[in-house]
Amino acid sequence: MTKVESSTRSVRLKVPAKPEYIVLTRLALSAVCRLTSLEPEDVADLKLAVTEAATAFVGEHSEEQLTCGFELEDEHLALEIGGPHSAVVSAEEQELGQAIIRATVDECDFGPDRVRLVKYLKRDEQ
Repeated sequence: MTKVESSTRSVRLKVPAKPEYIVLTRLALSAVCRLTSLEPEDVADLKLAVTEAATAFVGEHSEEQLTCGFELEDEHLALEIGGPHSAVVSAEEQELGQAIIRATVDECDFGPDRVRLVKYLKRDEQ
């Protein structure tokens, strides 16, 4: 029997929960994606999903923190974005954002103070 060990690499980022800092979450995601087999279109989809997820937790004058976690495993990339519940985003905008997220990732879970996203990785052809 062969034992398969999973290698997990993780990145954690904490920034002010303000719109201008979302770009840093996208940059961190781009760096992590360079370690994967994801196609450029998949990376663009993930960046859109992260933007939509983070937008639900930011405010113009927030003193709170936005947290982003990226877990790269052998078969998938998991992202968790969390922060304060923001009343800045309307219910309609939040619903649209969740629809965009569902269309761009393989799995998602929405909580009151966090969003978890999963994108499965393709195995490299050998």
